[in-house]
Amino acid sequence: MSTHYFIGIRIPGQTAEKIGQARDSWNLSTHKRLTPPGDMHITLVFIGEDRFGELEEIAERLGQIDQAPFCLQLAGVKTFGNPETPRIVYAALADSPELMELQHTVQQQLEPLELVTDPKPFVPHITLASRWKGGSLSENWQLEELEFAVDSFSLFEIHPRETPRYKEIQTYPLKGGA
Repeated sequence: MSTHYFIGIRIPGQTAEKIGQARDSWNLSTHKRLTPPGDMHITLVFIGEDRFGELEEIAERLGQIDQAPFCLQLAGVKTFGNPETPRIVYAALADSPELMELQHTVQQQLEPLELVTDPKPFVPHITLASRWKGGSLSENWQLEELEFAVDSFSLFEIHPRETPRYKEIQTYPLKGGA
């Protein structure tokens, strides 16, 4: 199995712990995988495997991004897939022009490369549970409207059989901005 990659924002430890504690209180036994707090992130662009040997160039291009740090706020809990049997339960994020700008800039930096990124529209989220396994779904999900700072993003390598699953290869501080 080949290694896969993505570009994302790691959720700060204290925020991730609070999200994880809230999620654990919901008893989501309907899903096979609960995301550990240390793996909580926002995917900006999913790359998949590096079929064309472009990882070095990806890393270099990401280093050219110039954007100021910003804050994000959680905005409740939502799902992807059939509402009765959702494949993913996630923490939604309040609208953020800064996050949308960062995602767009990352995508633009990758356009000249041969890699094929995920064509689905960007829906900012933090996956809390995935892989529906059955049972009765209780949607009494309460999540504090936490706010957290985003001062970097990273290039991640995915290790599906390890914990943590997502390892940062390189981190890019947000420092500038026009």
